[in-house]
Amino acid sequence: MDFKTAAVVSCWFSVAIIASVYMIVFANLIGDVLFGVFLPVGVLVLVALIVTIYVTSSFKQEKSA
Repeated sequence: MDFKTAAVVSCWFSVAIIASVYMIVFANLIGDVLFGVFLPVGVLVLVALIVTIYVTSSFKQEKSA
């Protein structure tokens, strides 16, 4: 596995771990579920998606050159 693949996999793995722990810890403590739980988890997923698109697009440009 090359470096870029490992970066994408580790990014998604860390997002899954962080989101799971966040939802377990704060699900009962925060009154507003939409903005208290789902919005931060959605932002984490959005960041992971942006990292994935950036890394894979740079990988395609490198292969074509």
